[in-house]
Amino acid sequence: MNPKFVLIISVLILFLKVSGAEAQEFKSVSGVITAFQTIPLNNVKVSSQKSKEVVYTDTTGIFKIKSTNKDILTISASGFVNRKFKVHEDNFYKIGVDYIDNVTNFNEAVSHGHISEDLLRKGIFSVIEKTRKDYSKYKSIYELIASEFYNLRVNGTTVNNTKRRSMGGSLQVLYVVNDRIVPDLSFVLPDDILKIEFIDDVGATLYGMSGANGVIKITLK
Repeated sequence: MNPKFVLIISVLILFLKVSGAEAQEFKSVSGVITAFQTIPLNNVKVSSQKSKEVVYTDTTGIFKIKSTNKDILTISASGFVNRKFKVHEDNFYKIGVDYIDNVTNFNEAVSHGHISEDLLRKGIFSVIEKTRKDYSKYKSIYELIASEFYNLRVNGTTVNNTKRRSMGGSLQVLYVVNDRIVPDLSFVLPDDILKIEFIDDVGATLYGMSGANGVIKITLK
């Protein structure tokens, strides 16, 4: 028999064996993508590093994808933190993604159909409930701010950012209560506060120049 012909047949057989082995490695993997531990997310992109397949979750958060053991799945959802997940021997997984609360993330998550506005608010509320502080010990909102935020200085009913430096300009921070900008905080009672935070980073840029010195953001019960 022609040696060249034998070589071609041998290479072809080897190729078929390798291809068959690789094909057998792939398996069907499914799972559910959730936020806040229990809320399923719709239209989340799930991609496999090895099979290159890309799928999206349905309205119940369920996805099904071709994968292998030790494969890496990339989970992507607008408004949520992207996540990479390693596949093991199981065929079903519950995968949670994190949410960082700000105006942009809220709008992105809702507009891309991942979660309804109502469910997102409930999820945010559940997180706040777990970490909620009791502010009833303070006599006024300004006493609360002076005690809870070391880099803010209260002068009467004005709150200034001590980390900023101004050449004669104002250092007053922006006040936001229930997502509305307000001129002062005198009407806020400490016992009515569900969450209070000071935003002095990229998140403050969402409020334009008004938030240049930072933002006190308050959510009422």
